[in-house]
Amino acid sequence: MPRSCLGGMTQGQSVRKLEPEKSPYTKGERRGACVAHGSALLIGVPVAVLLLPVPLSFVPCPVVSYVIARSFRRKRLAWGAFQGMQATVMQSLIVLLATVVTMADLPSRLALAIGTAGFLLFLYSLWAALDTGLGYDFRYFGISNFLDRVSRVNLDRPERIRRWLGGKDR
Repeated sequence: MPRSCLGGMTQGQSVRKLEPEKSPYTKGERRGACVAHGSALLIGVPVAVLLLPVPLSFVPCPVVSYVIARSFRRKRLAWGAFQGMQATVMQSLIVLLATVVTMADLPSRLALAIGTAGFLLFLYSLWAALDTGLGYDFRYFGISNFLDRVSRVNLDRPERIRRWLGGKDR
């Protein structure tokens, strides 16, 4: 082969295969974090198209993200719980902005600015879904340090286990 095709390699050198690094997080954590961050796309958009108007269709998204965060907390998986809490806050902001735009009687420029901010947060959450699905530690600007502290404190707190049929707590 010509030298330019191999990027300056000589005949005695072998081609190095680039393999992705193994993620320190479990596959379940990565998938759960990806679903939590992407719940606006996975749940909110289909519900908006098929069933409900826009602000109501996005209401289940922070609930799903919070349930994912709680399930990781119960399993003592710190990264998954942290990513779920970040996704809960971001999805709640998206719901809040969508509600303000559709329900409040705002001047058109202000409604456009708030709607654009909501759309940008939606795209930011999709970026988080992609990164966490690939196994990278995603941190939202402005809220990640606070939520990291909250998530770590919650992991150290004892979990109350309730029984469905009237049993006592442990």
